[in-house]
Amino acid sequence: MIEFILNDTSDRQSMSGSSPFETTIDYGIEIKKRDDATAEWKLLDPTDRQTFNNRIDLYFQNKGVIDFKLPEVIKGKNLFLLEKEISAQIMEGNGLKILAIEELNHSSSLLELLENAENTEQIRELYRLRKRTVSSEKNSGINAAEANKLKNCMRQGRELYLSGYAGTFMVKPLSLFYSLTAYAYAIVILNNPLRYALESLPGSHGLNYLPADTKIQFGGDIKQGTFSELFTSFPTFKVIYKRASIVQNNKDSIMAFYNTRMTVGIGTLLSMVPEIRGYFNLVTGRLSRTFPLDLQTVSDARGASWEFQIGDGESRPSHIDIENSFTGFTHTERHGKTCVTVPLLEASKIKATIYTDIRGRLWYIENPFYPLILPELCLHFLLINSYSNIMRYSPDQWGDILLNHVKSDISLITRKYLSAFETKFPTLLLRSFSNYFPYVPSNGSE
Repeated sequence: MIEFILNDTSDRQSMSGSSPFETTIDYGIEIKKRDDATAEWKLLDPTDRQTFNNRIDLYFQNKGVIDFKLPEVIKGKNLFLLEKEISAQIMEGNGLKILAIEELNHSSSLLELLENAENTEQIRELYRLRKRTVSSEKNSGINAAEANKLKNCMRQGRELYLSGYAGTFMVKPLSLFYSLTAYAYAIVILNNPLRYALESLPGSHGLNYLPADTKIQFGGDIKQGTFSELFTSFPTFKVIYKRASIVQNNKDSIMAFYNTRMTVGIGTLLSMVPEIRGYFNLVTGRLSRTFPLDLQTVSDARGASWEFQIGDGESRPSHIDIENSFTGFTHTERHGKTCVTVPLLEASKIKATIYTDIRGRLWYIENPFYPLILPELCLHFLLINSYSNIMRYSPDQWGDILLNHVKSDISLITRKYLSAFETKFPTLLLRSFSNYFPYVPSNGSE
């Protein structure tokens, strides 16, 4: 098993019938049809109503109103809710407060912010902030009882994180995974446009771990659970950089997720982590899939645009990957970097995998899962789940890894990953459920 940990493999299989979305039903039109029929029914005199035995359901049938309890209609509603939330987020922007954290005490400061979020009324406010389409005359968000449940999830997640932080590498992966799982429940309710209560969440992890060759499966026909719910909790990606922001439409990725079963090696996932980029190159002899990204505004006669400057002057992502991420947009090569020009008003159309490190620097990730785009928190969910499975079910081999009794490269990359994730975890959480976008400036500068 150990010899497979750094394998770079990614296989996909198309699936059908497992998606919670239905594209053949326009739920918005069907709702209007039902509302119009209801209004007409209220105006009918008793004689006309008697024609339908005073039953509005028979009148609906006569007017061609569909049965809203049918599975395909429920799936049509899911797509309607997803599209509505995406449109609102793109229209209203990111809505998060950029927060520079003092470098000297950044760990304690981030933990204080996590603990500060454990407040029932604040969680209700966060629900309205993170979900832009929940507030109306009839719906003001979640009630205090549900918010209190999320508070308990957050508190458990924080205490598990502290336990893992204080623990040794021998037990750290399990504590960190269960911490992430507890926080994931809150993140899902606060972000996933299809979920409104913890009781509605499926009970499984939403992925499969394959111990024989240390691979992990997700998407497609894999039983839905925490991971699939977390994946759907990112209807848009928010790229925030130097007080500029882009809100990227993630609909196609979510739709592809439920129609594609992915089987991927741990090595593939490690290649996507910016914080261990140098170590990955060192221990595997392969280039990481992470590339520095600078985002600049440029102007010409046609108006203002974003220029994505990707690469470090020596390496840059493949031409095919750039075409996938920036379909229809102009790109050139300059000073060893790939430069892509995207008009400001069309920025939501890009399909790029872009992560932000703890310093607030952007990283372009060459995507092995396209058209799926893996949210950064989901990447770590997959990795820490894999390591926790090795720890739990193969404690002898896990001990050999940590004690450097196997190939030293595997020991090195494992420890470096766990340390990097442990350090970045609070930042990722706050960016995923709070009203802050925290980062730690270098040398105390912003």
